[in-house]
Amino acid sequence: MALLITALITVPAFTLDITGTPPTFAGGTPQEIQELNEESALTFNKVLDRLRSEVGGINTKPEEFIKAWGDAGIFASHGATQRAYGGYKIIAVTAGPMIGLRFPGSPFSIMDDLDSLAGKLNEEQDKKVGLNLQMLNIHIGVNTSKFLLNNLYLGVQFGFMKLDNLIEGFNFDSFSLGMTLNYQLIAPKTLSKGMLVWRGLNLGTGFIYQESKINYDLVLSSYTHDFTSPVRGISGNITIDPTLSIDTKVNTYVVPVELTTAVRLFWFLNIPLGLGFDLGFGKSDVKIGLNGKINASLNASSEHLYTDHPGSLSVNAGGDMAPSMFNLKLMTGIGLSIGPAVLDIPVTFYLDNGYSVGVSLGFIW
Repeated sequence: MALLITALITVPAFTLDITGTPPTFAGGTPQEIQELNEESALTFNKVLDRLRSEVGGINTKPEEFIKAWGDAGIFASHGATQRAYGGYKIIAVTAGPMIGLRFPGSPFSIMDDLDSLAGKLNEEQDKKVGLNLQMLNIHIGVNTSKFLLNNLYLGVQFGFMKLDNLIEGFNFDSFSLGMTLNYQLIAPKTLSKGMLVWRGLNLGTGFIYQESKINYDLVLSSYTHDFTSPVRGISGNITIDPTLSIDTKVNTYVVPVELTTAVRLFWFLNIPLGLGFDLGFGKSDVKIGLNGKINASLNASSEHLYTDHPGSLSVNAGGDMAPSMFNLKLMTGIGLSIGPAVLDIPVTFYLDNGYSVGVSLGFIW
C-alpha cells in the first residue's frame, strides 16, 4: 500500500501546485531589510522551483483516483468468506484478511505496472487506482434450519486493525461490521462415496459497513539555496525540509447479492464459483498536503539581523467522491478442508479492473 501511494504522489505526472511565503528578516535599516527580503523572496522561489520539479502541476481533484479508493473499500469488505462451504450442518467460524484493489492492470503484475503508471497518469491526469486492506475479519455463520427456517444461514462478521508506523510515516486503521444471509436453493449432493461433493446452490445477501483511515507522510529531499544581497553583501541560505502527506478516509455501506456454488474433490479440495454484484454507498475522502521546516540563516557578519517570519509552504489537493454504486463480480478461489478445519483463499474479479483476494482459516461443523 505504501509503495503504491509513494508511486502515485511522486511521479512527475501526478504532482502538486505548491505555493508558499518566503522568510523575512528584521533588525537592520529599512533599505537593508528591503534588499535582504527581496533576495530572500527570489531565493525562496528558486527553492520552490526545485521542489516543484519533484512534486509540481496536477488536477487538484483527481475524481477517478478518489473514487477508486472507495471502490477498493467495497471490494475489501467481504472478509473471511464462507462461499466454498455452503450447506454446513450447524456452524461455521472463519477469520482472515482481505485486500481490495482497483488498478488498471492485473494484480499479479502490479510491481511491473507501477513503472508504466507515470506515463498513463501523464496522458490522462487521473486514473482509477485505489487500495483497501481489512487486516483481520471474523465471520460466524449459523444454520437456522432447526429453530428458524429450513435452509437459511445467518451470519455476522466484524473486523478491526490498528497499525501505527508499520513503516516510517505510515498509519492505518480499519473497522468493519456486517450481517450476512444465505438461503440454500438446491441441497448438496454426494457422489462416488464422498470423492465428489456438490455443495448445492446458494443465494446470499447482507449488509456490511466498513471504514478505513490511511495516513502516509513521505519525507522528501532537503533543498538548500544560497543568496547574497547585491549592495550590502549580506549572505546566507534558505533550506526547506518538506514532508508530503496523504490522508484518506473511506466509509462504505455494501449490500451484496450473490449466487454461489462449490464442489469438493477428493475429500479435501474445495473450489467455489459464483456471480453477483455489490451495491455500494458511502464516501471516499482524500486530502494531499505539504508541510516542512524552513530554515533561513545569515552569515556571522549580520548578527544584528534576525528572522522575524520563518516562511511557510502550502498545497491543497484532493476532495471527496462517492464509490461506484453497482459492482458486477465473478467469484472463485480454492480451499482445503481436513475434518472441520478449513483453509480458504477467496478471489473476486470485478468489472472494470477491480479485484479482491483474502485468506481464511476456520472450522465448519
